[in-house]
Amino acid sequence: MISTPIRRFGAAILMLLTFSFSTGVLASKHEPKSHKAQLTAKKSTNTQSKKLASSKKEYSRNSEIASLPDLRKYPSGTPRKKAFLRTVMPYITSQNAAITAERNWLVSKQYEKRWSPSERARLKDITKRYKIAWNGNTRSVPWNTLMEKVDIIPTNMVATMAAAESGWGTSKLARSNNNLFGMKCSKRHCNSEPGKVKGYLHYDSVKEGVNSYVTNLNTHPAYKSFRKSRAQLRKADQEVTASNMIHKLKGYSTKGNSYNNYLFAMYQTNQRFMTPN
Repeated sequence: MISTPIRRFGAAILMLLTFSFSTGVLASKHEPKSHKAQLTAKKSTNTQSKKLASSKKEYSRNSEIASLPDLRKYPSGTPRKKAFLRTVMPYITSQNAAITAERNWLVSKQYEKRWSPSERARLKDITKRYKIAWNGNTRSVPWNTLMEKVDIIPTNMVATMAAAESGWGTSKLARSNNNLFGMKCSKRHCNSEPGKVKGYLHYDSVKEGVNSYVTNLNTHPAYKSFRKSRAQLRKADQEVTASNMIHKLKGYSTKGNSYNNYLFAMYQTNQRFMTPN
């Protein structure tokens, strides 16, 4: 016969073993569940990160090829005008900033006798883009022609012309071709892409269209008098602004002076929506 103390000791041992086994089972069941939850959370985080990266890439791609938004959804008048200027003005400002940087560099090099290979290459690139003949000799740089051509078109003048030619961005030419300035193309440079307005230049982005317009005014022989007038203002140490340059633009429209008068009136009416210039 087993005594009572021994029976109690055995019962205690059995209870201890049972508790240890139960704890082990619970731990073995709980740990995989926690690990799985961590893997799921990690996978979810990775998926969200990929989606975010994808959306950023998509935004970047869209911003690089920024077509004109459909501005017809805005009520005509002030809302549409403001939306149009919000879209166009940054591209005009950016282009003028780039031109100003190049012009300042040219000014700094005018009396420089030593040129590095990279500086020669930069000057060659500028003369090529502005359609200026240069033989590569830094002692005979066509400075007068360079300073006449490498200069800004007043921001508000560009914005006014874009608004006038595109109906504040609502014309089919503006929406289909990103052509805000009614710029036609020669037969050899035209094509008949579906959805494009035939006979007019078309661009992949608003920025490209703005840059093309500014380059046209700065290089085409038809606007030589415009550039001469701008150079005269520079020599007289006067600011080049929309108000004193719109009437200097000749040959852009067959309407002649009446077109310039129309542009100037439009500029004065909408000047309050534009940046000071």
